[in-house]
Amino acid sequence: MPKTGYSKQRELIYENLKARCDHPTAEAIYSDLKKDNPGLSLGTVYRNLNFLADAKMIRKLDVGQTIVHFDGDISDHYHFICNECNQVFDITYHDENISNVVQEHTKHHIEKTDIVFSGICEECLKKKN
Repeated sequence: MPKTGYSKQRELIYENLKARCDHPTAEAIYSDLKKDNPGLSLGTVYRNLNFLADAKMIRKLDVGQTIVHFDGDISDHYHFICNECNQVFDITYHDENISNVVQEHTKHHIEKTDIVFSGICEECLKKKN
């Protein structure tokens, strides 16, 4: 973790998120860390997650819900959100052609592509059948 803006709490939050693959909310991270860090507040978790997102060390995922999810994986990948259980999943497929084709049709300069697919996840489909 860069020394800029370093704090022990920020490091705990960052390490917790990096160790996960479930795209947690701030509340989930807070709940996870609160047990061993009773002085930690939910506001501190939110502030530090926003700091880390602004520093481009993590992703802040606004996937069309009222709840914001966070992702410790900043590599190029897409996301899938289940309309039934609201879980967010990684889709590791990445196609630069999408950005290139869109860039050809706009005068704007595309710097980043965030694509979110939605539908029903495998587990929810099994429950329906």
